[in-house]
Amino acid sequence: MRRFILVALAAVACGGGSPAPAADPAAPDKPNVILCMTDDQGWGDTGYNGHPVLKTPELDAMAAAGIRFDRFFTAHPMCSPTRASCLTGRSPTRYRCMTWGHDLPLAEVTIAEAVRTAGYATGHFGKWHLGGIPEASGGTGHGLPESFDAAPRHPGNQGFDEWFSNGNTFDLGSATLYHGDERLVLPEQDTSDAVMDLALEWIGRQAAAGTPFLAVIWFSAPHGPHKSAPEYAAPYASAKKQADYLGELAGVDHAMGRLRRGLREMKVADDTMLWFCSDNGAGPGGSTGGLPGAKKFLSEGGNRVPGILEWPARIRRPFATTIPVGTLDIYPTVLDILSITMADQVGPVDGISLVPLIAGTMETRPRPMPLVNGGHVRLVDGEYRLQGDRLLRFDETAKAEVDVTDAEPETHARLSAVRDEFLASVKVDQAKYAAPKKRR
Repeated sequence: MRRFILVALAAVACGGGSPAPAADPAAPDKPNVILCMTDDQGWGDTGYNGHPVLKTPELDAMAAAGIRFDRFFTAHPMCSPTRASCLTGRSPTRYRCMTWGHDLPLAEVTIAEAVRTAGYATGHFGKWHLGGIPEASGGTGHGLPESFDAAPRHPGNQGFDEWFSNGNTFDLGSATLYHGDERLVLPEQDTSDAVMDLALEWIGRQAAAGTPFLAVIWFSAPHGPHKSAPEYAAPYASAKKQADYLGELAGVDHAMGRLRRGLREMKVADDTMLWFCSDNGAGPGGSTGGLPGAKKFLSEGGNRVPGILEWPARIRRPFATTIPVGTLDIYPTVLDILSITMADQVGPVDGISLVPLIAGTMETRPRPMPLVNGGHVRLVDGEYRLQGDRLLRFDETAKAEVDVTDAEPETHARLSAVRDEFLASVKVDQAKYAAPKKRR
């Protein structure tokens, strides 16, 4: 079955979008970019964050070799909006991507579209869940109606040259991906390994050609119903009902190890930005590491997830940071590093460039980070959280929030003003995406 996939790759190469750009030998060095994301992995679901049972040696090694973001937040506590934020750097509420199953409209500028202007090849592998792909459980065309866009919202129309993508989740024994209009059945193997097979094949071709690339690798694991490959679940048999959940995460860890080794073997590891995170806080069976809340809830446990950046050429001295960062920051960081300014940029961009943090010169986040769920906003500003009209200080030792609304009126007033400005800006953006009126 693996041979079938590789033959399919050769037969329909670049069938999911535009041809990959040719390498430019005269161009300055351009780091490769890989964005890896899991589905429903909680902050506590790694060895390095103290899980009592799960072993994640590859993620642990990656965290020890790069920047370990101990306060990494998703823009939303559910999958589709967070994925959209990762691609655009903009809060998903701005373009009405309000919950799972909502699409990313084509008017938004994606990181794939941006890096292509700098000669990058772009590929998406795995879960998409932002519209335009058949068989998407949870639907597609939700949020903003499909009629708003002239073309399907699949990766090929969002800047990706190559894509092997599923509309939502996929599990062992029933996994399919779409490559353009072609439906491919994945082999009977761990889904993370199957997706990594495809990604490594494509990355290898770009590396051999000397073409800088963006690879977005979005795993379906450990989203339910939790069907792990037996070899990954076996070490956790004593965990009984959790064995498959832990096995799926072990499969992710194994796939990440294959990726890291593959990059070294291709001799492109040093100048590759390798990002890793989850799309929201812990789902059923997962661990928040004691943080309050979980998936679906605008809370510490619902939005804080594992976050790592490994980039040997630029991060020569590994470190951990407690400065809050998140999925909103990936887009502006990559564009800053590549000195890209998009002429058709939709604004405002809510994330910040992390270049100063990577360089070790950022001491605090320059502005609060907005997290959203429906019409609700949670601002993250250092140790403070503004949610509704309450100002909270998060106590990391107790993993609890203390209400300091009355005790710190100046901070409350400052963050309330930021929230009001953000909401006013969102209202303007949402008006641009108003659904067309129905004809009488």
